[in-house]
Amino acid sequence: MDNKQYHSDTSRISKSGLDLFSRSPAHYYARYLDPNRQPEEPTKALIQGAAIHSAILEPHSFQSEYAVMPAFNGRTNEGKEQKQLWLAANEGKTIIDLETYELCMRMRDAVYAHKTAASLLSVGKAEETIFFDEPETGAPCKIRPDWITPDRIIVDIKTTEDASPEGFARSAFKYRYHVQGAFYSQGYAIDRGYSPEAFVFIAVEKTNPFQVALYHADENVMNLGRDTFIPELHRYVACRNTNLWPGYGDKIMPLTLPGYAFKKINS
Repeated sequence: MDNKQYHSDTSRISKSGLDLFSRSPAHYYARYLDPNRQPEEPTKALIQGAAIHSAILEPHSFQSEYAVMPAFNGRTNEGKEQKQLWLAANEGKTIIDLETYELCMRMRDAVYAHKTAASLLSVGKAEETIFFDEPETGAPCKIRPDWITPDRIIVDIKTTEDASPEGFARSAFKYRYHVQGAFYSQGYAIDRGYSPEAFVFIAVEKTNPFQVALYHADENVMNLGRDTFIPELHRYVACRNTNLWPGYGDKIMPLTLPGYAFKKINS
C-alpha cells in the first residue's frame, strides 16, 4: 500500500486522524468522512515534509519520485513551451522547487552524518502499513511507521525548529508524540505478537547547521500516551456506532487562559 492509498482509507483511524478527532469529532468527520467534502490539495509544507522523509528513508527512490522544477521564462512562448514539455516528461512525479530539494539534501546529509542515526537507518523497512483492532475499545486502527529495524526498534523522523531536549520536549507535547509512541507500539505488538524494543525519534532541525538529536519514548511517556488515546478511541467507536460527530457543544463555557498568562500578569 502506497502513501496515497494509506491516507485515503477511512475505514480505520490513524494517529493523525486521532489528533484531529481529539480537537473534536466534527473536525474528524469533516476531514475524513463527510461525503460532500472537497478533496484537499497538498500544501507546500506537506509536500516538503513528504520529500524530506523520502530523501532520508528511501534515498534510492527519491530521484524517481520527485522532480526539481527548473527556472522557465513564463513571459515568452518558448519558455511556456519548455515548461509544458518538462512537465510532460516528468508526469507522475511530485514537483518540488530547488529550495525544497536543497533542504532535503541538507537534512538527509545531516542525519546520515550522525553516527547513531545512520546506524539505525542502515538496515530496516520504511513505511510499512499495519492494520490492527485495538483490543480494549475494538477501534479499527492503522499505523505507518517511518522505519522498523530488524532488532525491533521503531524509528520516526521528526523535522523541527529546535531539536534540543527542551525545545523538542515542547514540540513532542504540542504535537502529541507521546500518543504516537504508545499508539504505534501497541499496533506493532498486536501485529507481530511481541512488543518493540524501543520507539526512537530522530529529530532534525530545518535550518543551518541542521543539528540532529535522538530521543526514546520512555515508560512515563508511553503510559501518558496510552492514557490519552484509549479514552479517545472509546469516544471514536461511540461516534462510529451512532454516526453522531459533535463539535464543541452548545453551552457557554468559561474562558480559561493558560497558566503562563497569569504568571505574566503577576510578574
